[in-house]
Amino acid sequence: MSYTHNSIRKITMLGLLAAICTVLRIIKIPIPNVQPVTDIIMILTLVNGCSDGLILAILTMLVSNLYLGFGIWTIPQIVAYIICVLTVVLFKKIFFLNKFWWLQLGVAGFLGLEYGLVVSLCMVVVGQAPAFIAYYTSGFLFDIYHAAGNLVFYPLIYWPLHKILENYGKQSK
Repeated sequence: MSYTHNSIRKITMLGLLAAICTVLRIIKIPIPNVQPVTDIIMILTLVNGCSDGLILAILTMLVSNLYLGFGIWTIPQIVAYIICVLTVVLFKKIFFLNKFWWLQLGVAGFLGLEYGLVVSLCMVVVGQAPAFIAYYTSGFLFDIYHAAGNLVFYPLIYWPLHKILENYGKQSK
């Protein structure tokens, strides 16, 4: 099996971004659920497309959970990030998300809430409706932190990461 130069570069880029996202998930700051991982996944999805966003989301959750611990929450976390990536793709197609930075910022905040809702909904499989209610109500404040963190980090990382990914794309062609 032979790999092209571009495919090796893409694997390297996704591996590096997954490592960065993993470290950012593991590093603890005083406010829980506040890290730029969702924003990085969103920006990558906007610039490179759905498949790269999905790969990064899945790799990040699998590798970071090697350190943070696997459990019944791992699959719902992966599903939640898959839904987040698909939401970005949908908004990109319907609302031309790439052209409206303020809309991107709003979507970034929304993804923090969506992620928590999807994780809680997935828990219905384990414990039916009472599990959803328990997970969602006890985790709602953390979802607010996630959304607020996304709103803070997005303006800080958007321009440099977008530029790096665009330059990477130009060099690959």
